[in-house]
Amino acid sequence: MRIAYILPSLRNQGPIVVVKNITDYLVKWGHEPEIFYLDETSSKMTFKCPTRHIRMRTPIDFDRYDVIHSHCLRPDIYVFRWRKYIHRAKIVSTLHQDTYYLLRDQYNPIVARLFTACWCYIQSKFNGVISISNLLKASYQKRIKTRITTIHNGCVMKIDGKTDGRIAEILTKVKSTNKLLGTYAFVVHCKGLAQVIQVLPLLQDYAFAVIGEGPEINMLKEQAQTLGVADRVYFFPYQEFPCNYLHYFDIYMMPSYSEGFGMAMVEAALGGKAIVCSDIPVFHEIFNENEVRFFTLDNTDSLQQAIESAYSRKEQLGEAARVKANKEFTSQRMTENHLKYYHNICLLYTSDAADD
Repeated sequence: MRIAYILPSLRNQGPIVVVKNITDYLVKWGHEPEIFYLDETSSKMTFKCPTRHIRMRTPIDFDRYDVIHSHCLRPDIYVFRWRKYIHRAKIVSTLHQDTYYLLRDQYNPIVARLFTACWCYIQSKFNGVISISNLLKASYQKRIKTRITTIHNGCVMKIDGKTDGRIAEILTKVKSTNKLLGTYAFVVHCKGLAQVIQVLPLLQDYAFAVIGEGPEINMLKEQAQTLGVADRVYFFPYQEFPCNYLHYFDIYMMPSYSEGFGMAMVEAALGGKAIVCSDIPVFHEIFNENEVRFFTLDNTDSLQQAIESAYSRKEQLGEAARVKANKEFTSQRMTENHLKYYHNICLLYTSDAADD
């Protein structure tokens, strides 16, 4: 099967990681995926299949493929713009997160409503939409006028054994005197990292390490200075394989205000890490109270209790989360589900055309 994936960039972020994990298996199984991306970035993920930079104003040869699968807003707009040139291929998009809440936090409610309505209209013109959670599907089922199917994300531990010597040295030194909370993320407001810094004055023997880049980093540094905990908060640049550093963390932190799924948390679970995460519905769809520790958003006491509880049972929680992730959220299972979906949607629309 030939599948064209349309992506915003090749940056190491959730939707791109999902596509990389899928295409790695597709290549292994003899299929022919190709990646087309809109933005050049300084850091790029590497793929086992061909990749090509494209521009919004230039169409690709769509009907070379069985399925065109776009991810995120601008790739969806790209496919929508050129859909009249798509005759044979089936068009699929993936809902990775709640667009309204994402845009509301970045802009304002009016912009969020406008763009969400436009995006839902665009996806309604596609042959099918994949949602990465049942919660997201329920939220958009009435707004998107095409069939939505849930396929949970899956991942694989990407560890190549290589670490940045400076980062490794710092983390080793920190671990000698502190219990270490850690996370890796694109640092934006919805990741909720300020909450972890806010609780550090109550946790004198804990430090916090953040691996990643983003527009909120300077604000977080200022917050750490203001609270007098800057000597226990560490920021490190983007790493292609951040899982290489998981073994330094005592607890993996996932304090998000919103997430489409929470793939980094699943990676941490596959690594056997104890996890503390915010008490948002999508995280309850992935894990339960016996596998992670939940806390109430913007509640410092709740977060402190969750961290201390997780640390006291970190081996048991880490093992329970690892078992769950290996059973339900692997890249192989995710790819099998996507491949089955592609075959079904091709058969469905071929049958519909024959009936017409």
